[in-house]
Amino acid sequence: MNSSQSSPSAGSSSTQLAGRRLLAVEEEELRHIVLDIHDGLVQNVFAALSQLALCRTQLAHHSAAQAELGEHLERVAGLLEASLAELRVFVGAFRPPDFVHRDLLAVLEGLVAQHEALTGSAVELSADQPLPPVSLPNKIALYRILQEALANVDRHAGVKMARVRLWADESRIFLEVLDDGQGFQPPPLSGPSATEREEHIGLRGMRERAALAGGQLCIESAPGHGTRVNVEVPRDV
Repeated sequence: MNSSQSSPSAGSSSTQLAGRRLLAVEEEELRHIVLDIHDGLVQNVFAALSQLALCRTQLAHHSAAQAELGEHLERVAGLLEASLAELRVFVGAFRPPDFVHRDLLAVLEGLVAQHEALTGSAVELSADQPLPPVSLPNKIALYRILQEALANVDRHAGVKMARVRLWADESRIFLEVLDDGQGFQPPPLSGPSATEREEHIGLRGMRERAALAGGQLCIESAPGHGTRVNVEVPRDV
């Protein structure tokens, strides 16, 4: 073989390595986006609400136009308050944890607590102890896959309870997410008929993150029989 050429397996390995590095870069970019939203848009909406509150206070002393203008101000304030609430949910959901300095179980426990606080749902998390160290890209991949799986339970399962299990063997980390909800017919996630449909963007994202981490994703479900999400990735430390 010519020394300037790479074998197909080497090329595939190089592509996967680049993809895994991209996971960490994307998280850093996401952190900056969330900070920009929090420091810019959220603060501007909050400032607008403060100005509206001042206007309402001043308007109370001028009865001539109080009724009509008061109704307009109330509607504007309601829209701003709803927007601020949505922004806070978005910022909370996508603020990356300290992946570098916290271990896998700690970041997943934080995600579960955040999900429960935002949705009012309950999540039962169990994990083998002790868990081995996990590489940064794979820690990020498992976090984002769990985040999407729990969001799907909240949006589609019709139940307020999910169970999460985390364990490992000598070479791999395993994550399982279970619910007893209404279930669905999962689309194919691999092979020539693998879904690329827009409405499956969440499932596709989980699939791609597992693949970039050198792992596999499996979704088992049927209408009326709940859903099981299984992912396994290498420890690769």
